[in-house]
Amino acid sequence: MSAFRVRDHPARTRGQGYTLWSVEKFQTASFGIEEERIAWEGLASTCSSPVRRLGAFLLLGFTTFIATTTVVALFYNLFGARSVESQGVAVPPEAFYAAMFFSLALGVGGYLLWLLKSLRSYDAFSRVLRRGGLYPKQPTFKGLTAYSDEQLLALRSRYENLKDGHLKRLFETTFGFQADDSFSLGPLSVLPETFEMDSLRVEWEANLILSSEEGPRPEIGWWTEGRHGLLPRKPDEVRKLAYSLRYTEDSVRALKRRYGYRADHWHATVPEGKLWDAVRDYEDARRLQAALHRRSRVR
Repeated sequence: MSAFRVRDHPARTRGQGYTLWSVEKFQTASFGIEEERIAWEGLASTCSSPVRRLGAFLLLGFTTFIATTTVVALFYNLFGARSVESQGVAVPPEAFYAAMFFSLALGVGGYLLWLLKSLRSYDAFSRVLRRGGLYPKQPTFKGLTAYSDEQLLALRSRYENLKDGHLKRLFETTFGFQADDSFSLGPLSVLPETFEMDSLRVEWEANLILSSEEGPRPEIGWWTEGRHGLLPRKPDEVRKLAYSLRYTEDSVRALKRRYGYRADHWHATVPEGKLWDAVRDYEDARRLQAALHRRSRVR
């Protein structure tokens, strides 16, 4: 392992810069699992939704326009020359158009600047991943190791609720999910860090190997990740709670649709072999909600 390098890059936020610094320390042919997850986390952090960002910058421009025109009108009414005493002063059209163009330039220019920085940061993290022997646009090319159990289950639960179409096919070819695999909701058939979860990983990876024989896998680029959030993320405690809550709540919703919306009546509607698991999912969802709420209050 050679000495690490820290290079300044104007396109990086402080968090992205720290993440890139963390992974650039490792100049080896391949990453360990922790370094790999840090690198994927950095890549994913550069892929914010472009549509949402555009909306945010346009809202900024509109807010700036309202504030600027208000200040200009107030200025002219306080210091402008009045043609008729006790009447307001008309704002020149030039001032109105100047405020409009300034606000538009701020919104559009800010978005374009963010877009440029985001793409440059994405390219920087892509180079780090390629140096580690990984494929930035194919996160499961070497299997599902980089994904935590919680994230995989959250993605599989999301797949369960997708309608047939391009996105569902993308989940199948990227993660090996199938409608008839061993995963099920209402109640959950598998939990993280169990033998059943390990078996499910093997099943999904086998599906990936079989699907690769049918043709190349689709790529998850900057645009796709920004819209759908499919790249591996570092499994810190809060993120694990959020992923666990996502698939557990999906399971509880499925239980309520099948057996009734009142959990205190499930003893009469849920089959005996599924009752314990159903109650477990219901209680886990409440526990996870409370844990995330406490975390948010601490922050």
